[in-house]
Amino acid sequence: MYVAPNSVVHKMDPDLPPEIAVLFNPLGAGFRWAVEIPDTQPGQSVVILGPGQRGLASVMACRHVGAGTIVVTGLEADAPKLALARDFGANVTVDVENEDARERILEATDGGADVVVDVSAYATEPVAAALDYAKPGGTVVLAGVKGYKPIPEFVSDKIVMKEIAIRGAIGVTTTGYSEAIRLIESRTLPLEKMHTHDFGLRDAEEAILTLAGEGKGPRSIHSCLLPGRG
Repeated sequence: MYVAPNSVVHKMDPDLPPEIAVLFNPLGAGFRWAVEIPDTQPGQSVVILGPGQRGLASVMACRHVGAGTIVVTGLEADAPKLALARDFGANVTVDVENEDARERILEATDGGADVVVDVSAYATEPVAAALDYAKPGGTVVLAGVKGYKPIPEFVSDKIVMKEIAIRGAIGVTTTGYSEAIRLIESRTLPLEKMHTHDFGLRDAEEAILTLAGEGKGPRSIHSCLLPGRG
């Protein structure tokens, strides 16, 4: 095995199952996007838009640092993921297709969240809605890519009048990964619930389709390709 001289390598407990150990990647994003970038403090309220693996990782990271009320939004089809968000520490989950998301979020956060993190993929509505969910002086972190689509109903005056800070997020830091590894090694969370599928290398195409919701079976939250499988 060759390791490039400029590589950053983290040690990890070798007794961890591989499918759990590799969760350092999404969990590292959770620490970077939902904690480090917005500087989330103990007791602060956080709204996470999107219950995918990085949304769930954001829940775990925020709960780990002592955030107060954590709200997670999703679609009707995301019911299993929203239930998992509650298992990982979310106080409130909202089905935006069947509930008044703005009303529920403002009620849960006492008028607005300190931090709003959008990790939804390709949906543009959460970006505009995030400005309504944030409290005056709050921070909105945009981490879900939208395919360069414009954002309808985006009212920039809300940023001005509420003095909202908007931050973009794409990468993960060494510190984010370190925090993720420590949390995984603590074995204090039921991370096995987040890992839903294993595939052999020959089934890589099916793994990708399953993650996208186009596979033969239930949709994946987190999948692994295991060389020895199949």
